[in-house]
Amino acid sequence: MYAAISADIVSSTTLSIDETIVLKQRIEDLFLFLEGRYPGFWGRLIKGDYIECLLPSAKDALRVGLLLKTRIKSFPVHDTKGKKLFLTYGVRMALGLGEMRLVDREQGIMDGEAIYLSGRTLNAMPVSNKQITLLIGATNKQQESALRTVGILIDALLNNATSRQCEVLYYKLLAKSEQEIANILGINQSGVNQHSTSAKWYCIEETLNFWEQLNFSGHE
Repeated sequence: MYAAISADIVSSTTLSIDETIVLKQRIEDLFLFLEGRYPGFWGRLIKGDYIECLLPSAKDALRVGLLLKTRIKSFPVHDTKGKKLFLTYGVRMALGLGEMRLVDREQGIMDGEAIYLSGRTLNAMPVSNKQITLLIGATNKQQESALRTVGILIDALLNNATSRQCEVLYYKLLAKSEQEIANILGINQSGVNQHSTSAKWYCIEETLNFWEQLNFSGHE
């Protein structure tokens, strides 16, 4: 059971040229890291603001999606009114869970139900309701309803998180200890704990545990 992620950066046109270039590099660096951490991962950035990722294991999809979202939301930009949507949401994202007919990285081909589901789900995301920026599509429609609820709830937590809180969450998602995160960010461990608590990490962690224990073969 594959997982595909389709995403677009929110209000990318409000970023300066320099910010756009640096953010592109940040995303591509994350893709390289994920390739090493999750064998078979494939991520690509299209036209600067559209993202497609593919994972051979659906159980990794939510964590990878949250890594992507927190990495983008923690990107430092000058806080202006025009960038408010980017600072709040970072990225709109859809996860698709299903089979893949053809995966050929050399030819740049992703062809199958998982990538179709993620793309269709992203396109169907209600533009009028910008508060919903994470939806899930699955071949098993009964389970899709429950997974969509999980996605919407965890997305609400991330949309309320500050840039600094997203930095902490990013490293928490990588299973870094609070002292390790403090060393990376150059802050006190108590500060890491405060950001983690304010961002409701305990809820995110519980949701990830639930997701990663699911039997995704049942989606077939």
